[in-house]
Amino acid sequence: MTNLRSPYDDLADAYHATVDPDGGGLTDPTLDELLGDLHGRRVASIACGQGRDTRRLADLGATVVGVDASETLLAHARRLEQDSPRGIEYVHGDAQRLDGLDDASYDGALCYMALMDIPELEPALRSVARILKPGGWFIASIVHPCTKPPAHGEFMDHTTGEARRVTGRYFEEGPYDSVTRWEILPRVSYHRTLSTYVNTLVAAGLAVERLAEPVGDRPVWREAPGLLYLRCRRVDS
Repeated sequence: MTNLRSPYDDLADAYHATVDPDGGGLTDPTLDELLGDLHGRRVASIACGQGRDTRRLADLGATVVGVDASETLLAHARRLEQDSPRGIEYVHGDAQRLDGLDDASYDGALCYMALMDIPELEPALRSVARILKPGGWFIASIVHPCTKPPAHGEFMDHTTGEARRVTGRYFEEGPYDSVTRWEILPRVSYHRTLSTYVNTLVAAGLAVERLAEPVGDRPVWREAPGLLYLRCRRVDS
């Protein structure tokens, strides 16, 4: 894995300073509800970056291994682990292969706001299924593929005075220049339809158990969901 590089490697310091400068970790009630009690569970965090979600998993009681392609972001994660030990292990690895993680060795896996940024969905999900114990769970959160496809935007409804959401090019799967609230982020994401996500999960042996579409904090996202969460279970055919 020494030759593995990530688009985040060249901007990891600025990204960390923008997103999680004090290492405070992740606050997400929707995720917490889907995770539940993690005491005694071994959990993999896939595309963990500087470890915001790994620290949350550990605080909920899990034994955590975080995997990311950016060695520079992992350096921030390891420094924060050293400053405030939680027993988290970090592995430099490709989310599409998870080479450093053993088969059938994890009770659960999480990919938080990263699955839409991974180029190859099918090998990534098959790798997730491979590392899970039979019956193990997988949770992913993504930008909502129905309301944030490649062509999207907002307009002001002059009748109500509220912003409305406009979406387009939903069926055009593939890379596109995404728009985020953090300008420092790499701007390429990979759009897939909702059916592609669900069908690829099922084909990998990950049965969808639950979906969540939290209400956002802006008026437009109170009318249309900006995020989609999926909780799945490894099933053997």
